[in-house]
Amino acid sequence: MKDIKEQIKETAIFSNLSDEDIDYLLSISIKKTIPKDGILFYKGDAPSKLFVLLEGKCKVYKHNQKGNDVVMKTFDGVSLIAEIANLEKIPYPSNCMASQESTVLAIDYAKFEHYFLKNTDLLLLFVKSLTNKVFNLERIILSNITLDAPSRVAKYIYEYEEEFYSKSNVEIAQHLNITPETFSRVLKKFKTADLLVAKNGAYEIDASQRDRLKEYFES
Repeated sequence: MKDIKEQIKETAIFSNLSDEDIDYLLSISIKKTIPKDGILFYKGDAPSKLFVLLEGKCKVYKHNQKGNDVVMKTFDGVSLIAEIANLEKIPYPSNCMASQESTVLAIDYAKFEHYFLKNTDLLLLFVKSLTNKVFNLERIILSNITLDAPSRVAKYIYEYEEEFYSKSNVEIAQHLNITPETFSRVLKKFKTADLLVAKNGAYEIDASQRDRLKEYFES
């Protein structure tokens, strides 16, 4: 298991901190273990802590009008979670749940802001992290508005092939805002169309047909 200092340095905005700065960061932080399906925060909670996922997997999600989860972002590496609420000093706009047992560093944000965000370089990295997440959210919204289920699945498989192999059908379906049943039907449709091949109880992309996936989401 990695030392906590090594884990912190894997987060882009903390990668160039001195040992002295990391020691201070740890002094204003609490390391927490969140059980599977445990809630890190709810929509509307005040963002008094800056959360860093150290190990495990978490998802930020909302409920749609039917009460189903709409996953806005999945975190499965060392990364900041929902830091926009901290920077803007607004209540969390979504819920956050651990998809598996996870370890999180909860940093006292008021002390973090006072000590660290006077550093222009660190502040710019903080903002860059936010910008990347805004772009990701825009892609999700655009896909939900303009693409039907087969188009969303084809685009995901084409752009995120490694995740297609590593994530469960339920996780991908949540990410695409479709039901697992719909996702399974689309995969079977793609197999019938010779875009995917069945292997060891799962589906793989037929490399010779990969570019045909773009026909579903490019006009």
